[in-house]
Amino acid sequence: MSSYLTNISPDSFSGLIFAFEGISRCVVVLNGPTGCKYYHSSVSDTQMIRQTEFDPLKFPEKWYFGQPRVPCSYLDNYDYVFGSSDKLEETLIYIRDHVKFDLLCIVNSPGAALIGDDLVGIAKRIIMDKPVITVETPGFSDDVCKGYERGVLRLINSLSLTRHSNPNPRSVNILGLSLFHKNCTGDIVELKHMMELCGITVNCVLCADCDLEQIKNLPDAALNIVIHPEYALETAKLLYKLCGTQYYVCDGLPIGFSATETLMHEVCNRLGTDISSFTEYCERARARAFSFISRVNSLAGLPRGVTFAMEGTYSELYAYTAFLVRYFGMIPVCASILNAGSDCFKDKLYELYDEFDVRDVLDQDIIETDGTLVFATGNTISALMMRKHSFLGIETALPTLGYVDVIPKTHLGVQGALTIVEQVLSGMMLY
Repeated sequence: MSSYLTNISPDSFSGLIFAFEGISRCVVVLNGPTGCKYYHSSVSDTQMIRQTEFDPLKFPEKWYFGQPRVPCSYLDNYDYVFGSSDKLEETLIYIRDHVKFDLLCIVNSPGAALIGDDLVGIAKRIIMDKPVITVETPGFSDDVCKGYERGVLRLINSLSLTRHSNPNPRSVNILGLSLFHKNCTGDIVELKHMMELCGITVNCVLCADCDLEQIKNLPDAALNIVIHPEYALETAKLLYKLCGTQYYVCDGLPIGFSATETLMHEVCNRLGTDISSFTEYCERARARAFSFISRVNSLAGLPRGVTFAMEGTYSELYAYTAFLVRYFGMIPVCASILNAGSDCFKDKLYELYDEFDVRDVLDQDIIETDGTLVFATGNTISALMMRKHSFLGIETALPTLGYVDVIPKTHLGVQGALTIVEQVLSGMMLY
């Protein structure tokens, strides 16, 4: 099986920027040319809106170039020969004098990493009263997962976290969510709601709409929950080493009712909290889902036997496949691995596919799929539309087709399970 690279995939450089951009009142300075900033600024601003203005004339400064996020030092050919220090100093002086922030992060673009400028020295001369994190080399061949976690690890080590004497025995940190995850806002809302039903406080959702103070208080939590292991397993291990905080790695993402119940039972057992309110919440959702599935099944015998294709990380493929096969009785015909270099859940996925006797779907090309439902990025769905293949596309990752989610959506937890039920059944009716 080879890595799926039909579309351009974000790399470690993007992962670093998205990790830092998930922190409120953090300015991420990209030391590089303007071409490196537009995508990252657009994604950050779309996923987590922090200003009302969208008019480019509101951000005319030469470091922002009409976008409110990720200012850059606009390097050109001359700077790659003679150094970037002058332009970087100019950028930092402007930010110091005109922008309110709690944390400054400087990330070299891949090209700027070859220059060898002293980012730490430059930053110390200009930013003296705020914490600064510098990343000299973004990681030239690593994927977005590793880049994201590398940024988080750099952040934690820079803050010198230590466990407090009296951590809150009924609080957790959520690890492994990022603004690069399509439904990050809705994911956070649902995870917090489920925890609150069990009397559990979410102390910090690390690098996903948290602030610096919450990050400093990471040791206050009694348990770290790893949602996406590709993005946070090493982070959980580091926090255990530094702070002694135990961690729980989800058995696949909490996608579907059973996976969500497993997560909540495990967390409640570890923290000694009452799960009854969550159980009632989940049972009501199960009953509602059954009513709709039963109606469609009575009319058309669906969705049992419907084929599906999908792409994602190992843990995402595991979670979606388990839910779609066990709950709906659907049949996987293609599974394309994104971020194959981050393989901490690889064995679990292989075991699941062996259990279903569908290991061969890992060798299929999603662009050639004949699956009825396709769970994928907007790029892949668009490519399949151009082939005039008759299918229904369900977006699971960025980039999207442009639908604006005013109401936060999620595929995680109880509400996420209902959303997938709705999308699958609607797909059957429209197919």
